[in-house]
Amino acid sequence: MEIVTGFGPTNAPTAGTLSVMLGAVELQRRLGVPMTVVISDLGAWNSRNVRWSALVQVRDQMLAFLVELGLGPHRAELRSHLAHDNLVRAGRVARYLSRADFQEHRESLLELYAEHGLLGSEIGVIVDSLYTVADVLGPFDNGASNVLMVSGMEEAYFTDLARLALSRQADAGELSLGWKGHVGALYFRVLEGLAGYPKMSKSIPASSIHLNMTQAEIADRVMDDEESSEAALLSAIELSSGWDSVEVARAREAFEDRVLRPDGWRQARHEFCRSFAQFAGIWQRCAR
Repeated sequence: MEIVTGFGPTNAPTAGTLSVMLGAVELQRRLGVPMTVVISDLGAWNSRNVRWSALVQVRDQMLAFLVELGLGPHRAELRSHLAHDNLVRAGRVARYLSRADFQEHRESLLELYAEHGLLGSEIGVIVDSLYTVADVLGPFDNGASNVLMVSGMEEAYFTDLARLALSRQADAGELSLGWKGHVGALYFRVLEGLAGYPKMSKSIPASSIHLNMTQAEIADRVMDDEESSEAALLSAIELSSGWDSVEVARAREAFEDRVLRPDGWRQARHEFCRSFAQFAGIWQRCAR
């Protein structure tokens, strides 16, 4: 088995992105199997309206940050979409997928991003998906028989597309690539956005706390008593604090009891501010 996961370099990691990064480190530590971690620079260039120089800066910072969290050449292959093998693979995989496939299997929040003027062209969004399908199928190109795709739940459509391509090439006779095996998936919870947004998104600043924030900015968001953000903050603590299960359970109890005993929930959020600010400090030191 090999693990494939990845992250978009449109902006600094949110608490949601950080939760998947921490999960990838834990998976690698516990399973000890080959892992590929992709920073999707070309994919983001095609699917989001972000200038290339900004994507490159965040890409390089993300690669350094993942090493600081515990991944590295001895534990995982870290690369971007500029990898020549993946570009070739994307070109070979494209024949097994149709435009209708990409229309049926697509990002659940596509309309939300379009409303905020964040999307690239329709073809660009398809190209982004094609590159990522090639990422997921990469281990089969190198002889693997099982791939575990690790992502947020909202990216399940990549798994669906990869399974379609794998199945169709297996049935293509003399046009087959000779890949045999299975694509499994492990999905992390979607972290709800602040202020009522459905997801804590890098592309929608008001929805998130992210690692480019100062300690004061993090505190402003986390310590705000706006009720529409409270459940999202509990999720952020559960998934991206780095706390152990006992500490998380205490925070959950404080959240449930916040109306009668507000001090406990405020203390939990205050401690989370410190934890998240520590990760932010590491992120900011990784900037070139």
